[in-house]
Amino acid sequence: MKFIICLASILTTSCANNLTDDSGWFKKATKTEVHQARVTYYSVGQDKWGDKVACPKTYRAKAGVTVAAHPDFKFGTRLYIPGLKDKVGDGHFLVQDRGSWVTSKKAAKGKTYVFDVFTNSPKERKKHAYNRPMYMEVHVLKEQ
Repeated sequence: MKFIICLASILTTSCANNLTDDSGWFKKATKTEVHQARVTYYSVGQDKWGDKVACPKTYRAKAGVTVAAHPDFKFGTRLYIPGLKDKVGDGHFLVQDRGSWVTSKKAAKGKTYVFDVFTNSPKERKKHAYNRPMYMEVHVLKEQ
């Protein structure tokens, strides 16, 4: 019974929308894994899913929080993209979604990971796509 309760607790927090928790998790993350990755953007209206996400504990995508990533990155994985700081939120994101282009790495021609950042509107998506570098450093934050 204890195992089930513990597992339920882990699953409930793994896809949470709230990035600023009382524990200051981002400040405590001392171990990072850095990837030079392709960063793309998506918004509502591009597909039949709208703002629904694949993460079973999160129902809707949130701008400045949600990122679609390769299955190598579990739901709830915390990312920091310095190139998006103060442009899309504070640059901290949670993996809450998947997508065929990120899973197949098609946007990077199979050479590197693809991180697809959720934006509020098609206008904002286009603005970021045209005004930001295609490849950026992505820090995968891990608690030590």
